Amino acid sequence: MNSLLEVSGVSKEYKKGSQSFLAVSQVDFSIAQGETFGLIGESGSGKSTLGKMITGLEHPTSGSLLYKGSPLWQGSKFSRLKPGEMQIVFQDPQSSLDPRMRIQAIITEPLLALPPAERAAKGSTEKLHALITRVGLKVEHLNRYPHEFSGGQRQRIAIARALITDPAFVVLDEPTSALDVSVQAHVLNLLQELKRERNLTYLFISHNMAVIRYMCDRMAVMKQGRIVETGSVADIFSHPEDAYTKTLLSSLPSLHAKRVDTTCLTEQN
Repeated sequence: MNSLLEVSGVSKEYKKGSQSFLAVSQVDFSIAQGETFGLIGESGSGKSTLGKMITGLEHPTSGSLLYKGSPLWQGSKFSRLKPGEMQIVFQDPQSSLDPRMRIQAIITEPLLALPPAERAAKGSTEKLHALITRVGLKVEHLNRYPHEFSGGQRQRIAIARALITDPAFVVLDEPTSALDVSVQAHVLNLLQELKRERNLTYLFISHNMAVIRYMCDRMAVMKQGRIVETGSVADIFSHPEDAYTKTLLSSLPSLHAKRVDTTCLTEQN
């Protein structure tokens, strides 16, 4: 498969006065069209910073980020090829949704970046209703506010917001870590189904090895800003090479992830 995203020698340094901190250091990996690539590591390892650089929320200090062969950054300017083609779902749906906006306004806000004709087509009532239903909510929910929903429902709203522009690539930054375990399974299954239906490519960021094993095709293990191991999920779980990877695997529960029927989604999830 062709590489959709190529990350080469990417670093991110933060400075405060005379002090500096290297959050990401010389990271290299690629993500193929249509795959789910997992990025795993402990809190503070630089995973989310890397995701933010890919989506234009943070500027890399050095290195290159290529999307479909073209640079994502031109100097200090982020220049995606097509508005809305890349989206992100954040870890905490409560803080990522504006509490003063109704759900319809939240979901359709990304369309403002699109040309008027495309905005009208993708934001049609028919498509909006189909999308909100597809993520497990109801049409009448569009007129409500975020505080009227559970954590799982709010994350489905965030997923709908990410998908409204019909992106090809989605960064999922710990999308289920703030949810109850039973709700996590529903959301993970939904993300799997949406990937197949929409031919999406995912960068899945997590600190949970079981979730990475369930969701991803290939993975990279990140420690203190560096990639220490990259490979297929099957190979790394069967034959980890780095000591840090072995430590992460040793903490993995023995229970295997199981498929949950998403037809039983309820408003309470």
